[in-house]
Amino acid sequence: MDIIPKYEKQSLSDMVVSYVKNRILSGALKGGDRLIETDISSHFNISRAPVREAMRILNEQGLIAFSPRKGNHVIEMGPTEIMEVFEIRTSLETQILRKILRKQMIEEAHLHRLTEIAIEMKDGEQRCQNEEDRVFLFNTMDLAFHKYIWQLSGSVRRAQILESLFYQLLLAMNEDLSSLGILELKSEEHLAFVEVLRENELSAVVHAFHTHIRNYVRATLPDEEQYFCLDC
Repeated sequence: MDIIPKYEKQSLSDMVVSYVKNRILSGALKGGDRLIETDISSHFNISRAPVREAMRILNEQGLIAFSPRKGNHVIEMGPTEIMEVFEIRTSLETQILRKILRKQMIEEAHLHRLTEIAIEMKDGEQRCQNEEDRVFLFNTMDLAFHKYIWQLSGSVRRAQILESLFYQLLLAMNEDLSSLGILELKSEEHLAFVEVLRENELSAVVHAFHTHIRNYVRATLPDEEQYFCLDC
């Protein structure tokens, strides 16, 4: 059973955007990989116009770039740029967590939904046929977990920025898929975070989230982790 979704009920350009993002989620696309418009248009049997529009959208979201030598290609980031994205994500998501807790916006139903997502991160592995499916499952559930929190805050602009940053960080981690961690352990880590949220103690929630992100920084940039700035 292929867990990667089909592309239905979308505009042609949105379909191409989803296709590229799903290849990032599955680990198939890495920094510097070329995106050839003719190949994508042939894959979907569509004209190049919606493919070009999709490339424009992905460029605006900071996921692809264009150069005369390589054409459209997935962005490449060095350690300094990757660290900056980690720091920006940490800052914005911390703001969201503080807003949610200070305004008492989390209800038991929200915690239940987050628990379901974290459990699916582990239980869905039985449907995976290969490593690409497994990576896609983990990243999709990870995004769903954090996106649920972002949207719960009602902060639309932060949520939009954070989603783009999430994909940018995935491109960095796709260089070494072991940096994503083990499904069962990551599921437990997310479940533990739900329990911290349930306690509704702001300092504990922020500390747990910072530890969560630092684990990814350590796996992705082990030589630079000591310079990770939580309050930049």
